[in-house]
Amino acid sequence: MDKVQILFLPLVDAENVNAQSLNVREIARRLDPERFQITLWYEQQPDSRLLNQPGIRLKKLPKRRKTSRILREMMADYDLIAYIDYSPASYLFLHLPRFLRRAKAVFHAEAPSAQLVNPSGSLRFLFEGVVSRCDVYTAITEFVASDVKLNIGKKTSHILPVGVDIGLFTPPATRSNAAPVVLFAGTVIERKGPRLMLEAAARFPQATFRIVGMAREGYDEVLRHRIAAAGLTNVTLDGPKSQFELVQIMRSADIFMLPSRLEGIPKVTLEAAATGLPSIVFRDYRTPSVVDGSSGFQVETDEEMMLALEKLINDRSLRMQMGEAALEHVAMFSWDIVSQKWQDAYLEIAASREP
Repeated sequence: MDKVQILFLPLVDAENVNAQSLNVREIARRLDPERFQITLWYEQQPDSRLLNQPGIRLKKLPKRRKTSRILREMMADYDLIAYIDYSPASYLFLHLPRFLRRAKAVFHAEAPSAQLVNPSGSLRFLFEGVVSRCDVYTAITEFVASDVKLNIGKKTSHILPVGVDIGLFTPPATRSNAAPVVLFAGTVIERKGPRLMLEAAARFPQATFRIVGMAREGYDEVLRHRIAAAGLTNVTLDGPKSQFELVQIMRSADIFMLPSRLEGIPKVTLEAAATGLPSIVFRDYRTPSVVDGSSGFQVETDEEMMLALEKLINDRSLRMQMGEAALEHVAMFSWDIVSQKWQDAYLEIAASREP
């Protein structure tokens, strides 16, 4: 049987901590090389785990004329182009006459469409021109699948969750912080809600708060001004960290808090669970990564988030109990298990008739 040829669009550079890049690397490493031939892009230095792997072909993206290079590759002999993005190359490819493009374009919806907050005119143009013309749609959860149907008018063929490397993200032997450490990890932008970390720091001076992640649009400076104005001494902005650094940070924390209202399955909640942390998230997006009342809390309002945080700060035994439940629950999200769903889906999509 011929191998299924897949071109993934996210870059797989070693220093890239974008969630889609991390997902693609984990999936590509686990797809059966006897059944798949995978092509991946990189710009500087690819993830070393992908080097010299059977079934994986790495291509370096040039510094100039990237769009034309990507488009030319998309028109080559592939069965699937996965993780279609909102790039000019994707737009041009999807607007070619159908007979000129052999590959099926697979759109992986990983969050509600409302996450596109105040886009520029060009991004809105690309978004609308891409999402409406893909051949196949998958969703990270049933909730996101409903959003795709409602807001894009497309039916998803598969529910494909993301996973976590439970061999890398592991709990510490013990947790012995004198003051509980509350962790936020993610892109530091207004939409992710890190301002609530500052409000919590003011409300619970007995705890320490850490904000980890790359800032966009200067939002880290906004937070620094607010920290200084409020005279907060128990909150730090730690900037972006590698996956290996994030593991150590999570192991040294006690509680994970994600005050974002627009997610699918936040990878960081899986990573937190794998290191034995209870998580507090908003219920808006119905993530299956946090079991309310067992491995953490799913809350409706800002005040409910503060009350849940207060419980965990003041009750070490509850933190430990929920952390153990998180470890047990996250086992089903191991990439070794989840990647099989992706493999089965790609085989079905490649074998299906043209839409």
